[in-house]
Amino acid sequence: MTNEEKFIEKSKKFRIYFQLTEDEIDLLLLSKNLRYKGIESNEQQVTLELAESYPLIFGLEYCEFKKDKTIYPRWDDLPEATRNFIQDRPYTAADNLDQDALNNIASYVIMALRHLAIGDTFTDSDIIRCLPYPLNQGITIDWRAGMLKGVVKILRIPRISKDENGNDISEVRYQLNKHIAERLLNKAKKKLGVD
Repeated sequence: MTNEEKFIEKSKKFRIYFQLTEDEIDLLLLSKNLRYKGIESNEQQVTLELAESYPLIFGLEYCEFKKDKTIYPRWDDLPEATRNFIQDRPYTAADNLDQDALNNIASYVIMALRHLAIGDTFTDSDIIRCLPYPLNQGITIDWRAGMLKGVVKILRIPRISKDENGNDISEVRYQLNKHIAERLLNKAKKKLGVD
């Protein structure tokens, strides 16, 4: 087994152990502009930057993570951002929501943004793919209304990426303009019926 195959196998075990989806891992890596989804299915290569950043989600350095005898960290040893992400999510991306969810798009978006730092950049698709069904099926996020007003600023330079056919896709990039305050987070949780 190659080092890359070992990394993929161990990464998948850690992800599943902490009940995270590939999309949620991508959200946790968003500030580093890295993408995990597709690694487990060999649709993309493991980069050195990803190999070093992924273990940090679990509070481990790469040198420790790659050892054969490395065990899952205890809950208290996880970084605070990871603990908060796991504890505060009102859903997993695998959940299916009813049509009432469409009335609470902003609340779900707030829950997805809560762990990002001021200055982190992302696109609509980064956030939308981490939302539960039917919200992950091509909704539009209105960044200028309600709870989302003033949360992001639009950046002038778009993100260019390739689709599955190799065609260029241009997406508007946003930058988190202000920290998701506890009051705003509590308001989102209340609308979603989360304690």
